[in-house]
Amino acid sequence: MSVEITCGKCGEKIANIKMLKALKDVMTPYSGKCPSCGQKLSTSEFSLDVQEN
Repeated sequence: MSVEITCGKCGEKIANIKMLKALKDVMTPYSGKCPSCGQKLSTSEFSLDVQEN
């Protein structure tokens, strides 16, 4: 199972991870902002979309 993390504002793919890890660990390299549009990323406000492959 892989998890794709995308920006809620611009839809840019931020990360694709194979193992679950804390959101703050995924966002750390980007200083908590989307690398594409600069939108501040939140660890408390997010949505989860599940798609069967």
